[in-house]
Amino acid sequence: MVHVPSSRTDYDWLLEDAGFYDLTTQLLGIGDVDGVAEVFAREQFVAAGSEEAAEVYRMVDRRVDAEIHVCTGDLAHPGDVILRATGPAGALHMAWRAAQEVIAYASGVATRTRSLVDAVRAVNPRVVVATTRKAPPGLRALYFRAVMAGGGVIHRCCLSDGVLLFRNHLTFLGERDLSSIIRSLKGANPLRPVGIEVETSEEAIEAAAAGADYVQLERIDPGEIPAIAAKLREVNDMIIIGVSGGIDERNVGEYAASVDLVVTSAPYSARPVDVGTRIVPARR
Repeated sequence: MVHVPSSRTDYDWLLEDAGFYDLTTQLLGIGDVDGVAEVFAREQFVAAGSEEAAEVYRMVDRRVDAEIHVCTGDLAHPGDVILRATGPAGALHMAWRAAQEVIAYASGVATRTRSLVDAVRAVNPRVVVATTRKAPPGLRALYFRAVMAGGGVIHRCCLSDGVLLFRNHLTFLGERDLSSIIRSLKGANPLRPVGIEVETSEEAIEAAAAGADYVQLERIDPGEIPAIAAKLREVNDMIIIGVSGGIDERNVGEYAASVDLVVTSAPYSARPVDVGTRIVPARR
């Protein structure tokens, strides 16, 4: 997977943790001693954030050489070295914690995404797991990449990424009927399909009949989904059907049988995986 730099986020991670300087390393007088830092796995997980973590090390000091041994999307096993950085000990200690936690949190997201994808594919191999925009502010680039590493896709990266009608939009449109609203949206920007979130079977059928390209069933009991999906496809056999709202590993299989898309924010609350960092003097 190609690494896309996260603007100034990588630098911000470093600055937040390092402050003005590393007081301990400075007082010990070891900053210029050559060393080796290794970020290693203590458990099995889908790796993510390796490239961003390497960049954190390089940002501290141009003399640091950071080598990635387990790339984003690869499976890491206990004891595997994810990343090895060599350079001055002062730089290695300054980058240590920020780089380690980037891998820990991103890999947690990737691993939980893979768990959801596996659960869905066991029921219906054609269903796609998509995550929402609910990633922590400032971390979307990292978390979105982690989701893709785990086999998921991004529902919408940002508000300009697609047309999705919510009840909060419709309340501003008075008595206008849904068909005219959807026709207006398609006429204004025919390159973008129009989606709508609905909360009842009746709303779903109305949306499909009105010309919606995508219907997202929000917090509807999974037992009702197959019948609703069948009706929607009778109205429009090309319609894309998604489900959302409170979906995680406990219930994702119940939703997956008769839809095209499972929308969830569960990966963003994944626990960070267990990784550690050892820093030792370089061999002479």
